[in-house]
Amino acid sequence: MRAKTASRTPSTAGRLSPATWFFIIASVAFVLRLVHLLQLRHNDPFIFSPQMDALYHHQWALAIAAGREFIADAFFRAPLYPYFLGLVYKLTGANQMVARVIQALIGSAGCGLVYLLARQLIVHRSSFIVGPGGPCRTEHRSGAVPLIAGFVMAAYPLAIWYDGELLLEDLLTFLVLLGLVLLLRSWDTDRQWWLPGIVFGLAAITRPNVVAFLAVLPVWLFLEGKGFRGSRVRGFGSDPGTRSVWSRLLAVWGLAVLLIMPVTIRNYVASRQFVPIAWQAGTNFYIGNNPESDGVTAILPGTRTDWWGGFDDVKRLAEEAEGRPLKGAEIDRYWLGKGLEFWLRQPHRALDLLLRKTFLWLAGHEASNERDLYTSKRYSFVNYLFFTSRFLKFPFGILLPLALTGVWLYRRQWRRFLPLYLFVGAYSLSFIAFFVNSRYRVPMVPLVAILGAMGLMGFIGRMPGRGTAAIIGVIAFFLFNANLAAAGRVAREDQTRFSTALGLHEQGRAAEALAEVRRALAHDSASNVLRLEVRLLREQGDFAEAERAARATVRLYPRDADAYIALGGVLATAGRLDSAEVYYEIALGYDPYSLQAWKDLGNIAYARKDFVKARRYYEGALKLRPTYTEAMFRVGCCYYYEGNLDSARVRWQQVLRLDPGFKQARQALEQVK
Repeated sequence: MRAKTASRTPSTAGRLSPATWFFIIASVAFVLRLVHLLQLRHNDPFIFSPQMDALYHHQWALAIAAGREFIADAFFRAPLYPYFLGLVYKLTGANQMVARVIQALIGSAGCGLVYLLARQLIVHRSSFIVGPGGPCRTEHRSGAVPLIAGFVMAAYPLAIWYDGELLLEDLLTFLVLLGLVLLLRSWDTDRQWWLPGIVFGLAAITRPNVVAFLAVLPVWLFLEGKGFRGSRVRGFGSDPGTRSVWSRLLAVWGLAVLLIMPVTIRNYVASRQFVPIAWQAGTNFYIGNNPESDGVTAILPGTRTDWWGGFDDVKRLAEEAEGRPLKGAEIDRYWLGKGLEFWLRQPHRALDLLLRKTFLWLAGHEASNERDLYTSKRYSFVNYLFFTSRFLKFPFGILLPLALTGVWLYRRQWRRFLPLYLFVGAYSLSFIAFFVNSRYRVPMVPLVAILGAMGLMGFIGRMPGRGTAAIIGVIAFFLFNANLAAAGRVAREDQTRFSTALGLHEQGRAAEALAEVRRALAHDSASNVLRLEVRLLREQGDFAEAERAARATVRLYPRDADAYIALGGVLATAGRLDSAEVYYEIALGYDPYSLQAWKDLGNIAYARKDFVKARRYYEGALKLRPTYTEAMFRVGCCYYYEGNLDSARVRWQQVLRLDPGFKQARQALEQVK
């Protein structure tokens, strides 16, 4: 067994205890996050109107809290974060602010874990920091590295931002850091190897990319396996050291698999397909590997830009190509094949795209495929903590060059830091192969912060190799702060204002939303902006102006099914059902998978008391989304008015099984008792 290293060194004796520093760092982090949330609550129109991925998580969590099924298939996305959010909603009544504060606490604890991880790597291992002639002069400064890294993460603007969003980065970063702390603890004490396995298993069902790190973990264990030689633990291999390494590796892997297995079983029961965690990998691969991809935009070509519209289109296009209904795993295999076909047919374009994604992943600019960060940051004090200019993208454009200098200065101790290098490398490649985004790299930023603190203190302590490290740092600074690959492009003004208008509308601030839409239209007449204008005018009762805007949308986008649905909605609200039906039918002709068109046509037939026809349309919507409770409830109503009470009762019971809080279905069942 490895000899234990003393937990106290001359550089740490007499100072505050690690537990005290953990508490101080976490407290500073929490105060900053709480101030950020309070400012967003006052200033941000989106604070209670989540969009895109955050909206998907919010809706999924609401379904979990209500005890109803969300999607009748294998998980499209890893489930742990939505179940965590669903538990919070169950306990707090779907209070988004409480959920964000809880996430702030988790993120703050993660900042404390950065300190503990750096302390395990540096302070406990000061004997490793040696120069050519013995211990380096920086040994007495090693205790500053964990503090610098911890406080950097406490104030890191992107960490503060995403800790307050309904996204999984907060939970994932905490699990990754906890897993690494426990992994190094197991190495030092040679016990409880199952603990990091549990944590990394949880991280994998938060984001499956963590599996990439588990796959390369043997590299570190076998390189350091000599530390176990002589152990009596039995396992595989030809010598005691190898057997010992295998036994520990299998403990980590085994517990991780044990945590993943219930998700795999659930997916098989739901879909009769083998889906280990989620089925979005093939779809994401094609999004980032197609002739129209820019490496950042998370929209598959030919699909709508809203979350559910895009999700339905991904399914529709695959089924049209295959000529049959498909399960999620089959859809994923189809798009994976399309992505591989792109590599085979256009290898030069694919390679150029791969290089672009690699640069964007490392660049200081914060790329976003949802809300533009540089526009949204004005709602909080983080506005002053990160920025982009021609020559500097702060803070990542400073942090990464410092980290690379730290890697060089500590090159003689590379084995000790190998878990960090392996995680950063494997995790990065697992995204670069698909498409990249600044929030995806948030879980690796704490490790970059540790390496950056090492680089900074290495220069201050005059470690050997500073000349070469300076050259590396300068080259990296100019490279990653350069405006290459359009990394610093400005977000489209119309879409930024559209998003703001959408948030204002969802908060009931219709007049402000309409004003924002008009500002967006001054920049560009995009279809989604025009349709939101139509919706706002219709809701305000200005049917003449709403119809004018809707017809203008149809003229500009004559093949856009949603444009015809917008026009049909205006006419139906005005009582012109015959005209509305015509436009809904046109929409269905352009997009047979339009859930909205099927439902709206059903509503028109229902209003005319043509229950057989209405039921046919509602059933069409249910074929597209079997968990669509509103359509299911209306099918039951159609059966009721047709005199088929047994069928009505069955449908309403199905509604309540999916959504126990559906009051209309419960009241309807009471009436037919």
